Amino acid sequence: MIDLEHRLTHAAQAIREGGRLARGFYDNRGDLVVKLKGVQDFVSQADSETEDLITSRLLAAFPHDGILGEERGRRGGETDALWVIDPIDGTANFVRGLPYWCTAIALVVKDTVELGLIYDAMADRLYTARRGHGAFCNGKPISVSDTRQFDHACIGIGYGHGEVAGPHATLVEQLLSAHCQYRRLGSGLLLLALAAEGATDGFYEHRMKAWDALAGLLLVREAGGLTCDYEGLGGLQRAEPVLALTPALWAPFTKATGIALPQFSETNGYSAARAGRL
Repeated sequence: MIDLEHRLTHAAQAIREGGRLARGFYDNRGDLVVKLKGVQDFVSQADSETEDLITSRLLAAFPHDGILGEERGRRGGETDALWVIDPIDGTANFVRGLPYWCTAIALVVKDTVELGLIYDAMADRLYTARRGHGAFCNGKPISVSDTRQFDHACIGIGYGHGEVAGPHATLVEQLLSAHCQYRRLGSGLLLLALAAEGATDGFYEHRMKAWDALAGLLLVREAGGLTCDYEGLGGLQRAEPVLALTPALWAPFTKATGIALPQFSETNGYSAARAGRL
């Protein structure tokens, strides 16, 4: 049997330790060797060493669990538990000295996202969620905003590597034409955490991979927000759209942007996802 509370405790320790390691690299980033994986897609020693540290801590406690990391890929595991790790979300910010980055861990059990953790090491803010148990920041409950009017809203948006510029520019124009403000920080997971605690009213990105999305989606759901059915769309296997909103804004967002995505629910959220594995 998978002991989720035990895993949440260990994951919280591992992510704090990994985040502190990354923060040390950030504070001494002049010494980092930075490489490009693609256009505007940076990676550094900090990414790989942070992922390795988190992985080592999780496997020391749960040696038969699986690991999927952004930098190291998939590693074995005999249980139904798979840890999905993004060591530094917002590496482009990280290497430039911009403080908008975070570390994330999600736990997927039989294609169901059971745990989500996001650590903002710059602010020492640890966001945690367990399915069915609510969302928290540094141990205190959080909830999405109660914004009901689209012209009062502020939506986080992401722009991923390799995306076509036109649709993103159109989205910005649509939001502003509807008198909705937007924010783009360069870290989708950090924006999802901010949506979960009500600092913004939602988040959208055209395509995100599992390590970029899962922890944040669970946080928003457990904080009372609505999200698209990322898992059902196939997000556990490939990059798919991510939409997360405070409930009253779902219909206005769709009307303003024309972006209509299936909504997640516990009854439908994993049906399509079970057709394949990470």
